[in-house]
Amino acid sequence: MGLTLSLKDGSIYDELKRKQFEGSEVSIYFILYGYVNARPITETTKLISFRQLSGGQVYYKAFMERAIHPIIEVFGSNPLTLIEAAKLLGGTPQTVGEYAVKIYSLPLVPLTVILWAKTTEFPASANILFDSNANNYLSTEELSTLGGLTSARLRHALEVMKKI
Repeated sequence: MGLTLSLKDGSIYDELKRKQFEGSEVSIYFILYGYVNARPITETTKLISFRQLSGGQVYYKAFMERAIHPIIEVFGSNPLTLIEAAKLLGGTPQTVGEYAVKIYSLPLVPLTVILWAKTTEFPASANILFDSNANNYLSTEELSTLGGLTSARLRHALEVMKKI
């Protein structure tokens, strides 16, 4: 996601903005703490919603606020910018939904961000889907945090694009 963690001093460098990361380092450490103990397994390519994760119903409201709503607010009126911003994070376009990208937020944890554009009849909507093995790598609470971080990094990528 364009972030580099220094094992020497624990600092985080933002490769998109080319400076020290200004964000929630605690969230990154929280995610990495869970990820470090996981054993690699093959990606299933079966996509599931956050609610289908173990205990996903419990964290769903927080996940919506932290991850989904920001995507709608930032990209809902111009969904093509989602595709372009995701490319800066190594994301690839997908064929699910109207506009979708797959981003490896961690090397073994892909997130698929889907956006349906605002129309005259309907407001924009979005979702983030996970590979069905996501709970092998992170708890549902950690996945919620990862979704929020991914959403924030997409916004950061868009900010960088606007400056170019």
